[in-house]
Amino acid sequence: MRPGRTIAAVVLLAALPSACGGSAGSGHHHKPRGPARPVAASICGPVTYGGKGRPEVVIVNSGPLQGPQSDHGIQNAQAVKMVLAQRGWRAGKLTVGVQVCDEASASSPLPSPAKCARNAKAFAADPSVVAVVGPVSSTCSAAMLPILNRSPDGAVPVISMSNTYLGLTRAGPGVAKGHPDALYPTGQHNFIRMAPADDLQGAASALYAQRLGVRRPYVLHHDEAWGVGVATAFRTAATRLGMDVAGMDRWDRRARDYTRLAHRIRRAGADAVYVGGYAVADNGPRLVKDLRATLGPDVPILAPDGFNEPAALVEGAGTAAEGVVITLAAMPTSKLPPAGLRFARQFQQRFGALPCCYSVYTAQATNTALDAIARSDGSRAGMLRNLFGTRVRGGLLGDFAIDRHGDTTLTDIAVYRVHGARVRLATVIRPSTDLLDRR
Repeated sequence: MRPGRTIAAVVLLAALPSACGGSAGSGHHHKPRGPARPVAASICGPVTYGGKGRPEVVIVNSGPLQGPQSDHGIQNAQAVKMVLAQRGWRAGKLTVGVQVCDEASASSPLPSPAKCARNAKAFAADPSVVAVVGPVSSTCSAAMLPILNRSPDGAVPVISMSNTYLGLTRAGPGVAKGHPDALYPTGQHNFIRMAPADDLQGAASALYAQRLGVRRPYVLHHDEAWGVGVATAFRTAATRLGMDVAGMDRWDRRARDYTRLAHRIRRAGADAVYVGGYAVADNGPRLVKDLRATLGPDVPILAPDGFNEPAALVEGAGTAAEGVVITLAAMPTSKLPPAGLRFARQFQQRFGALPCCYSVYTAQATNTALDAIARSDGSRAGMLRNLFGTRVRGGLLGDFAIDRHGDTTLTDIAVYRVHGARVRLATVIRPSTDLLDRR
């Protein structure tokens, strides 16, 4: 998921995904001996394990367990445990347990970089921890990675289900200065992602705007790297599609109203507005309400997954939220491949609800982690050698690979429209890399 703020749908019954070796650089080899040592209870919940004896290694699942996104964190944890149970709590010859750890803060709806850094220190110091499945928030990953990268027992592999900030893997629009290199002080990359990066969301929004007949969009963003990045990606794609971008500006999340900004957009002749930021944390409902009041109901408003909080958006913007277009880097259940659909049905049977948002991506991340452990000598370095270059066939998300940067080759972006207090799927778009400006 995007850095900083919110989050935006397992059991594999077909053939398990395969992983082939790749270059992960050098690292210290640590072969676990005896029972795993749990991460401190003050950091995580107890170890969950359903096999014989005690687990030899531990996977950490990092997610929000309090605040407005806690339901996503809970479902992700359920997905990890389901996969482990289906695979007999084993990866090759090793027995594997899981600890679920909270990356959210009690004092804020936002992820806490300070808390994520503290958690990372505990993970890095525990040689029993062989991988982190998560975090959900890209901001949390940015805080964790430098610490996990220089662990004395070898860089801890991080397999995120939902991180979409481009700068975690490569340079490009909106990437903070020094990223990604500053995140990997040893020079060895230890992060891979299951979800497509942000620039694909921006490109998908531009393609959808083109379908709506938009010719002159206006681009807004908040004042952080993620919002700038996804907004810049939209502008780049829109320009390459032949649109005449009317302007690009920042909105102040602390403003009482945006009437003056809306009038400036109208004077520029804009026939659509793209808002690269967050709904709740960036005063998005007020922004949408004022844009609608000035521009009218027929001017499309498009946004990335930072606006994937339809209930809060409708509560704050009222009927002005109707029709807002939101992209999400996770496929809805109905669009999953056969293995993913089977998981969704079993998840629903077990937990009474369909897996939402990134739960299936969490399950695939867990399968990928277990496959890498099974092919390794039980060390973190051994895992990393298997993660980069992973190729999956018939997986929960379909067929895909992990490239040398740690990015998935999956590029499908789901496009939703707000209707009432819910989002409804409009289409799925697969942007061409010709529309991207990544490096």
